[in-house]
Amino acid sequence: MKIKEQIASNETTMPVAPLAEVKPPDTIINKPAEKPVKVMLSAGKTLRQLALEHFGSKEFWVYIYLENRDRINNPNIVPANILLTLPLASKYDLNASNPSAVTKAKQLGDEVIRRF
Repeated sequence: MKIKEQIASNETTMPVAPLAEVKPPDTIINKPAEKPVKVMLSAGKTLRQLALEHFGSKEFWVYIYLENRDRINNPNIVPANILLTLPLASKYDLNASNPSAVTKAKQLGDEVIRRF
């Protein structure tokens, strides 16, 4: 018997799961926590202008208002030199490139304005 034949006859085969059944282990990615950013609203500036500067769409003003409604009685009349907390991106969909996010913000803003 040749060596190759001996090796072949002594080999044991073990069933192996197909690749599709093999799942990678769960991984935990630790991301640094987002910290709220505070900004001073200067005289003559509006929530819409602030939203455009920081989030790329003026329609996101409503989220700034919601984050600060304890300090803002009326979103149409915001006092100058008020310190405002900008909303965290993780809390709201603040993606100006996403038309549905902008539409959602506009609809919410329209609802808020109707109250005043």
